[in-house]
Amino acid sequence: MFSKIINTSGWTHEQWLAACILVFAILSVVIVLHRMLKLFRMTKKASYQPNLRPLRRRRFGAKTEPEDQDE
Repeated sequence: MFSKIINTSGWTHEQWLAACILVFAILSVVIVLHRMLKLFRMTKKASYQPNLRPLRRRRFGAKTEPEDQDE
């Protein structure tokens, strides 16, 4: 199917090189755009922030030391 659109049988090595460079450039632009979009989507998403206050309260509440140990 692709050979019917573009006849590559008569291409010189310079034309093959130019085509390969063009494909590489297009592919790298697509990959960079995809990664930038993924990065922008990741920055818009709210990051997880754990609620540490209940754990701190529980830990301090569990300490029950007598205050008059010197006597």
